[in-house]
Amino acid sequence: MSELSFDAVTVRFGGGRNAVTALEDVNLTVPSGRIVGLVGESGSGKSTLARAAVGLAPLASGRILLDGRPLVQNRARRPLQIVFQDPYSSLDPRMTIGASIAEILPRGLGRVERAAEVERLLDQVHLDPRHAASSPARLSGGQRQRVAIARALAGRPEVLIADEITSALDVSIQGSMLNLVRELQAELGLSMLFISHNLAVVRYVATEIAVMYRGRIVEHGPAQRVLTRPQHEYTRTLLAAIPGRQPLTKHEGART
Repeated sequence: MSELSFDAVTVRFGGGRNAVTALEDVNLTVPSGRIVGLVGESGSGKSTLARAAVGLAPLASGRILLDGRPLVQNRARRPLQIVFQDPYSSLDPRMTIGASIAEILPRGLGRVERAAEVERLLDQVHLDPRHAASSPARLSGGQRQRVAIARALAGRPEVLIADEITSALDVSIQGSMLNLVRELQAELGLSMLFISHNLAVVRYVATEIAVMYRGRIVEHGPAQRVLTRPQHEYTRTLLAAIPGRQPLTKHEGART
């Protein structure tokens, strides 16, 4: 896997007096084979950083690097893949699950190879491979989010960005989704930027935590240090909002 770096990244929307700075001088590294959790309230700039990484938000200044070189994404090669928040809008309702996954697979695979790879990917995210023939409308939100992850993995990414992938799901199934993230990272050695507004969620999967506030990284370090010895007042505010009991339990995601 690869290392993803944001080097003094600034993103602005609009121009002149109406310009809004969404990100300002952001420096952040996702080390190879590690999960970095990015946490902050809604509007802090987290999703803008994710969109900038995949070319959906233009940079005003700064660089995005993959293994120390400027990141290049094109039709032939997409080393970054992103899974978005809303599982209901991330899949084309006119396509079967299998077709949605297959369109991301590398070119050059034959029909039989593509079908086998779709089945393998569905199995990898703990979905019955028979769902390949289903439409998204027949799946639950949790199942759709698993399909979105399988679809991202079909592109054989070097870095995976998970943008609030549990926030639209019922609390009852959030734990199984987080267990899937941990399992895939361990199995595939994925480098991952895991974005959430919920510090309780981030601390469950991340080895490092970065805290974003008003478009800036205000704290970054090993998860244990950030959680036990926070340096910034905003981090302490986020920690204070976590309920005293652990809302998520470790359990294996059930095949559905």
